[in-house]
Amino acid sequence: MRIPAGAPVPFWLSVKNKLPKWAKVNKPTLGTMAVVATAIVTFSAVAAVTFYPKYYHDYYQKAQKEERALLRSSREQQAGPQNVWIDPFERK
Repeated sequence: MRIPAGAPVPFWLSVKNKLPKWAKVNKPTLGTMAVVATAIVTFSAVAAVTFYPKYYHDYYQKAQKEERALLRSSREQQAGPQNVWIDPFERK
């Protein structure tokens, strides 16, 4: 496609002109871009929630110890009528 000198060239058209093999590829629709963007945002959020605590394990372990130290009751009182958890694999 010929463009007059000095006229602004849209990005997708400049890509098609520079890479002739891309000329057969159509511009993605707005719906496709929305689905891809939603998938990327969702994956990023899930990755942040799952991987961040794994990388900063010491911070979360320290924060958990501090929060537990502020509690004014024992494990038995917190459990109420339920059994207090005991590690079944602990060596005796």
